[in-house]
Formats: sequence, structure tokens, C-alpha cells
Amino acid sequence: MVKTRRVWYPFLLLVRHPVAIVLVGLVVLFSLLYPQRFLTTLNLTTILKQFVTLVLFALGPSMVVVTGSLDLSYVGIWMLGGVLVWLLTPVLGLFAICVFPLLGLGTGFLVGVVHARGKVPSFILTLCLLVVYWGLTAVLSGGYSRTVKGYEFITASLVPYIPTAFLWSLPLIGAAIYLMVRTRVGLYLYAIGSNEEGAKLAGIPVEKYKILAFTLSGFFTGLGTIVLFQHLGGSVPVELNLKNVVWPLVAIVLGGTPLVGGSGGPQRTLLGALTFSVFYRGLYLSLLHPEILQLLVGILLIVSIIVGARGLRGVEIT
Repeated sequence: MVKTRRVWYPFLLLVRHPVAIVLVGLVVLFSLLYPQRFLTTLNLTTILKQFVTLVLFALGPSMVVVTGSLDLSYVGIWMLGGVLVWLLTPVLGLFAICVFPLLGLGTGFLVGVVHARGKVPSFILTLCLLVVYWGLTAVLSGGYSRTVKGYEFITASLVPYIPTAFLWSLPLIGAAIYLMVRTRVGLYLYAIGSNEEGAKLAGIPVEKYKILAFTLSGFFTGLGTIVLFQHLGGSVPVELNLKNVVWPLVAIVLGGTPLVGGSGGPQRTLLGALTFSVFYRGLYLSLLHPEILQLLVGILLIVSIIVGARGLRGVEIT
């Protein structure tokens, strides 16, 4: 019986995670269309780099989406944290990098309190905060993109063809999945997303755990941006790139975490990020115009949201 289950496990995995079928299909399709370019070491490394970027941005916010809320502050934490590191490095040295998790932790807690106790919609709240952080970044940087030196050791090559950021991200991924799947915190967050009123009747302190969800989101984002900051060249951008906001959201929803909450989570986000990275890279190899690529990404997000809202809410949590 055990042997049979092991044999069929890959097929059960595909059935329980439909996006896995899409991922396999995309790999086969692009391998046939571009046999000389898709399965090359260079292209696979590029896919892995994009995957890591999406995961580090989306890992924390996916915990919030599970509760039925939304956190868009991750790009703001990266931008403002970067300029603060630039300002503080001459004073604090390498310890200035600790600004990222501290800023993320503080931001998450503040957003959680205002959202849970002030009943302010999380989408509007975090979107406004993102704009505020963007403005602060521009003011503190003098309106110019800045580059911070001295943290190259974070992304120093350890394994050929494997981005060091990917290796650094593994402990974060493991911690996030364990927290959501194996602890009471994760159980309560799923319960809140599935039925908030039912969670209250069951004795779950909903406000407390909503605040905790945003705090965890900010903290994981802060830790992730330490790696992401140097992974993207140690530069401090002053212009808000919309794709940095939208693409992680696509990864979350595409992986099977519906915006209504109740299912999915970080483990599904990994699958969504990998699928999106393969999808985008395959289209890039087709030499489509950049505007067409963005159009297709937008369509993918819309389709993912529709499918998630209609069919993924009752999927078993894994």
C-alpha cells in the first residue's frame, strides 16, 4: 500500500496543484519551441534569479493574503530600507543592513494595528504606505539612485550556476512554510481567512492574529530584502517600478492563494513564482515587444484571480 502511494504521489501532486500541470506544460512547450536556448545553463540560471526575486518579495505577503487581506508594502520596505542603509553605513558600518528587518517589523506591526483595530482596508492602507515610502526614498536620496558598497559578501558565488541569493533564501522559505503548516499561528491564520466570524466564535483572537500576520509579513520581507538588496546590485532605486509590485502578487495568486484567503500560503507561492518565471522567460525568448509581455502578465494575473476566487478556496491546505 505504501509502495503504491509513493508511485502515484507525483500524479496526486499534479491533481492537487493544477498550476504544477501548467508548469510542466510550459517547460515542455518552450523546450520544443526553443531547444537551443531554453534548457541552457544561462537561461536556467536566469529563471532561478527571477524566481528568487519573486519569492523574497512574496513570501511574507502571502501570509497576509491567507487571512483575506493584502500587503503591498514590500517594495516600499525595500526602497526606503535601501536608502536608510546608504545613509547609515558610514556611521554603523555593516550593521546598517539590520535596518531592513527592523523597518519591516515596525512597518508590519503598524499596518496590522491600523488595519485590525482601525478597520482600514489593507489594500488602501498598504498602497498609501508604499507611496509614502517611495516619497521618503526620493527625498532622502536627493532624487538620485544610490549604490551601497561593502555588502558584496552576501551574494559572493558559492556554487557555480546557482545564485547565492537562492541559497540564502532557503532558510527563510523553510521557516515560513513551517510556521504556516506546522504551528498554531498558521492554523489560526487559515481559519481567519476561511471564516472570520467562525474564527471569532471558536475563540480565536482575530485582531491579535491579524496584527501578527502583518508583523510576520514585514519581518520576512525585511529579512528577504537583505539578500534581495545585494542580489539586485546594492542599488537604491528612486523610481517605483510597477512590475515589482505586481509580479509578486501574480506569483502569490498563480500559486493557488486566492485573494479571499483561507488556503494557499508560502508553499504555494513557491510554485507560483517558478511557474511565472518560466512563463515570462519563455515569452522573452520569443522576442515579443516589452509592452506585449506586460499585457500578457496582466492577463495572467486577471485569469489567476478569477480561477482562484471560483475554485481554489476549498482546496486542502498543504
